[in-house]
Amino acid sequence: MRDTNKKIRITALRLFAEEGYEGASLSKIASSIGIRKSSLYNHYSSKEELFLTLVDEVYNRYASELESIVTASSGSAGEKLYNTFLATTDFITREGTGQFYMHFLLFPPADLKEPVRSRFLAFEEETNRLLIPVFNEGMANREVAKTDPHHLLHAFYCMIDGMSAQMFYYPKKDASVKRKHAWDVFWRGIRQQDFD
Repeated sequence: MRDTNKKIRITALRLFAEEGYEGASLSKIASSIGIRKSSLYNHYSSKEELFLTLVDEVYNRYASELESIVTASSGSAGEKLYNTFLATTDFITREGTGQFYMHFLLFPPADLKEPVRSRFLAFEEETNRLLIPVFNEGMANREVAKTDPHHLLHAFYCMIDGMSAQMFYYPKKDASVKRKHAWDVFWRGIRQQDFD
C-alpha cells in the first residue's frame, strides 16, 4: 500500500509538472503506474487532495533543506546566505519537483488558488523565520550593513525569484555564470563597508 502511494505521488508530481493540473487526469496518473483509477481513491479522495498533498510535500522538502543549510552551517552569515541561494536555485531546477513548484506557484489551478496561496504564505513565514536571524547575525558580526532585515530579505527573495526563472531559460553553464554574477552584486550591495 505504501509503495503504491509513493508511486502515485511520484507519478502525479511528474505529470502535474509536465502537463499542468488540468492536463494530468487521475486516469492518466493511474494508467502510468498500472492501477485502475478507482484504486487511486483508496489513497486520495480527489485530484484536489492529491495535488495539495504534493504542494505540502514540496514545501516541506524545500523548507527542510533550507533549515539544514542555515542550522548546520557554522560558516559566516554570507556563507549561509550564499549556500541558501545556491540550494534554492538548484532545487528549482530539479526534474519534476522544481518544475512542479514553479508551475503551481505561478499558475495554480483556479479552484485551488486560495489554498495554494495560503500554503505559500505559511511557507514564506517559515523561511523568514530561518533567514531573518542570518541577516541579523551578519549585521551583528559587521558582515552586513545595518538596515531593516526585512528589506534585505525582500531583496534576497527577488534575486532568488529572478534567478529561478533564469535557471529555466539558459543552459546550466550560462545560468551558473549569471547566478555567480547576481550573487556578487547582491553581496557587494549589502556588505558592511568600512571606511576607516
